[in-house]
Amino acid sequence: MKLIIKYSRHGAVKYISHLDMQRTFGRAVRRAGIPAEYSQGFNPHIVMSFASPLSVGYETDGDYLELSLAREMEPEKVRDALNAALPQELRILDVHEATGTKKLMAQNESASYRVKIHFKNAQDCDKIRNAAEKVRMAREYAAKDRKGRELDIRPLILEIGMDGDEVRLLLKNASDGALNPAVVANALLLEAGLDAEYSVCRTECYTVANGERIPFQEYSF
Repeated sequence: MKLIIKYSRHGAVKYISHLDMQRTFGRAVRRAGIPAEYSQGFNPHIVMSFASPLSVGYETDGDYLELSLAREMEPEKVRDALNAALPQELRILDVHEATGTKKLMAQNESASYRVKIHFKNAQDCDKIRNAAEKVRMAREYAAKDRKGRELDIRPLILEIGMDGDEVRLLLKNASDGALNPAVVANALLLEAGLDAEYSVCRTECYTVANGERIPFQEYSF
């Protein structure tokens, strides 16, 4: 039996690494008494994988992992047992049984984010709005990635716009191309001539089926 688990993380938990996230979930599965399937070999481990690693410092309202069970267990009981074993800032939102065989990571096409820029005044918000519109209208847009390499980020930005005082992004997040939202945020700040702090929250992961982009939450895996 394979389960698809949707979870959120906020607060201090956002500062732990992806490896520590794996360890945290592994410990929770064992503490909760969930009959997880283990790999074979010299160093057996729980058969569990994440749809997409999340950068340190990012919160999420919608991330996913798959967990294989050695025997059947009701998804609702898995959800409740995990929530009882996890810290309050890391919550299981939904658990359902997977019906297909494809890995979650292979299904990733894009991910949506909201970027909260901590503006010093209202005029700064207008500057970011203008910068986002300039990027949206551009056919090409050069920016530096987190390693300082320059690249054209425009093909990797599927949607960009403002929702109130937040930047909303839909970015490529696949094996053939992915873009970290921090690269976009830094590019917007540079374009606007601003120096400000910002926070990032992933809101959903998406796959493509029959030419349509579908949220993981609505897709039957």
